[in-house]
Amino acid sequence: MVMEIKSETILNIPGDYLEGGGQILRTAAALSCILRQPIHVFNIRTKRPNPGLKSQHLHTLKTLAQLFQAQTEGIELDSKEIFFSPRLKFIEKEKIKVDLQTAGSIGLFLQPLFLVGAFRIDFLSLEIKGGTCGLGAIPVDYYPAVVFPLLSPLGLEAKLEIIKRGYYPKGGGEVRVEIKKIDNPQAIIFTQQGKITQIQGISIASSNLSDRKVSQRQAREAERILKERYAVPAEIRIEYASTLSSGSEINLYCKTDSGCILWADSRGELKKSAEEVGREAAKKLIREIESGATVDMHLADNLIPWLSLLGGKIKTSEISLHTQTNIWICELFLGKVFNLQDNTISCPGASGNI
Repeated sequence: MVMEIKSETILNIPGDYLEGGGQILRTAAALSCILRQPIHVFNIRTKRPNPGLKSQHLHTLKTLAQLFQAQTEGIELDSKEIFFSPRLKFIEKEKIKVDLQTAGSIGLFLQPLFLVGAFRIDFLSLEIKGGTCGLGAIPVDYYPAVVFPLLSPLGLEAKLEIIKRGYYPKGGGEVRVEIKKIDNPQAIIFTQQGKITQIQGISIASSNLSDRKVSQRQAREAERILKERYAVPAEIRIEYASTLSSGSEINLYCKTDSGCILWADSRGELKKSAEEVGREAAKKLIREIESGATVDMHLADNLIPWLSLLGGKIKTSEISLHTQTNIWICELFLGKVFNLQDNTISCPGASGNI
């Protein structure tokens, strides 16, 4: 499989390095569009039980290809090798509807779309169907609760509306998203955690679990754990949702007087009590706070591509494998730009390239 791209050098990316999963594809494809760098990704997910491209990855790549009129090869189910070369540099306005089918993660799908929307599209409107949360994936609530408030002072204008929630295996969730291009981008600087001013959250369960008070039990246990540690009371909203498949989740976040927002979440699983779900989320949040982090471990890996372009400095609770992977991918495009000292990550940024 060979795609000819005249007068351009293709960046070769091993898809089985470090995290070795969809993260490589999402970040690489987004940076390819932003920096107009053709890419060749090979050995895609070859260390996973079901290697190659899956439906989730296909939808992401096809959407980006549609937006930027990319030349592509290998964008098909189970493919272990792709070529991707965007043709457009800027897009004025675009509205797209995407159905990820079943419970494909909307949160993960949005990762590269927010990047390209912020840097290469004047206005992007999305209607997306799929899963609104899932194990190992970003819940959609993460964006309006954490990402948007933190990035809006830096120039990002975005909003997300949850129309319907969707859980594994049937999915059926739906969100609407709007993203405006950053006009005057600013560096991302979060170096001091500060003092906690608020602890908030939302405990959600499918409507068929209301008789067992699953949402209340998750919230009550999380509140109990957090009350033992902090003087600031936790305000956790209760929600029941009509969903195609049963599920539950609890999302917690705390705000500080320095502008930081730290997040932790937990998902309901078979044979996992509502109390366990609430307790797990609360303990995760405590670990984030006690680490002295300015961004949680999951936000750190999400912010790496933004840091590579805007520059800045953050401190996280842990340099996760996903964070390491995103640093590696960004440096394939931009060269050695990141500096790591303990759990502090800094980068001068590559705004001259955007």
